[in-house]
Amino acid sequence: MLDPKAVARFAERHLMPDTVLITRSTGEDELDTATGDLVPASPQVVHSGQAGLYRGQERVRSGSSTEGAWVEEVRVGYRMMLPLSAAEVQEGDTVHVVQARDEQAVGRTYRVTTLGEVSSVPVVRTVWVEEHNRKAKR
Repeated sequence: MLDPKAVARFAERHLMPDTVLITRSTGEDELDTATGDLVPASPQVVHSGQAGLYRGQERVRSGSSTEGAWVEEVRVGYRMMLPLSAAEVQEGDTVHVVQARDEQAVGRTYRVTTLGEVSSVPVVRTVWVEEHNRKAKR
């Protein structure tokens, strides 16, 4: 039988070449002492470090608009792998690609769409994400 720790080390070394910053909005405001205004609080850092981002499948979101017309939107789903040591990622967290083998991925942001997958024999943390803000490099 394979050693799960050895498989996890292999996955981290070979399948997670990118660096990401995952943040979570606290939903609270804080006082800007310089202006006296309430401003959104800084997001909480959930994970800063290794990850692997892989194209998954297209996801169809559908529903009705305010006018009652049926709306269908197709978004590309990506699977993101994280080390077992990563904190639990939640739906709505934001993933910012800081460094990547594919330089076109750097600077893109993704939104986590589901809670992380679990396994009886965990070797990586896996979550599904959708592109949130794509800026082409010039």
